[in-house]
Amino acid sequence: MNTIFLRGLELNDALVINKWRNNSEIQKLVSTSFKYVSLEIEKEWVKSKMMDNRKDIYLAICLNDETQQMVGYVSVNDINYINRTAEGGGIVIDPIYQDGIVRYEVGLLIRELVFDHLNINRYEGKCLCEHITSRIIMEATGYKLEGILRSAVYKDGKYHDQCVYSLLRSDYYDWMERNEYSLASFAKKVKLLRGLYEKC
Repeated sequence: MNTIFLRGLELNDALVINKWRNNSEIQKLVSTSFKYVSLEIEKEWVKSKMMDNRKDIYLAICLNDETQQMVGYVSVNDINYINRTAEGGGIVIDPIYQDGIVRYEVGLLIRELVFDHLNINRYEGKCLCEHITSRIIMEATGYKLEGILRSAVYKDGKYHDQCVYSLLRSDYYDWMERNEYSLASFAKKVKLLRGLYEKC
């Protein structure tokens, strides 16, 4: 049984989302510059995501226990039902739960949503090139590096290169058939990739 589950955002989630958004340590992991957001603005943002989820789906990550505590959120963005494409909007997880298991299970649930339920053919992910952990996680789950967008993101007073990855529907089902998404296989790939990146 998974340790987490995903659900739609609720207005009360604004309080904890606002805490994460204003946490400078968490914001170091995202591709945008840190900017203080008030709780009132956060509530309006959450409300907008609750009302319009055709092109962008935002989901709360919750513990699968009696507390059902929200420990993060994740999104699928720019959904195009004609081209059957979508883009991963990133994952925000409370630092207490950034042990790898939660992130691993979120990945499983999101890929199931994207390919099994939304019928997407191409799922794209981007990260800053210096975010090695994000790159390792994508590569360990079958994403292919397609290229680098040079100086694509302006953050903290300078420009950063951005890596573009994609996972195709055929890749996903191929990996599923070979049981490449098991926790043991994932952990083995992460260890191997981490070693390779450390040598670079």
